[in-house]
Amino acid sequence: MRFNTLFFTALAGFITTAVAQAGFCPEAARFGLISVSPTTLSPGQSFTVTTNLTCAVQLDDTPTFLDYYIDGVSTANIGGPILLARRTYDASTSPPLDTFTTTLPEWFYVSDATYSVRVDDFFARPGPTGQSVITVGSISTGITITGI
Repeated sequence: MRFNTLFFTALAGFITTAVAQAGFCPEAARFGLISVSPTTLSPGQSFTVTTNLTCAVQLDDTPTFLDYYIDGVSTANIGGPILLARRTYDASTSPPLDTFTTTLPEWFYVSDATYSVRVDDFFARPGPTGQSVITVGSISTGITITGI
């Protein structure tokens, strides 16, 4: 199972990198592409997050840092996003991937919610006077939380 996860993560990274190197980055990949493995999780379970930033770098949205969250949408009040990680991006990484393993926090998850892992890509852009301004773009991918 672990081999399949690593294989498909590597394959996704290779395909995205190949597409970007060919000069084509779809608007949807402007801030990167995120994947989570496994996608069905229980509180306390470890999982791996991989963000492929090939298109973000190519389109000049190279992150300064990356914030990762669990987001949920429900008819019940489930509170705000849960911060999973705040990471400083190393721009010399080749290929431009950010990968880490974390644990789904024990929290008040609800069974009727739709959950996702979101990454906020904070990047610098020059303003009208040339002064650098930090702005942000987000991408996400769905997960299923069980055992709640």
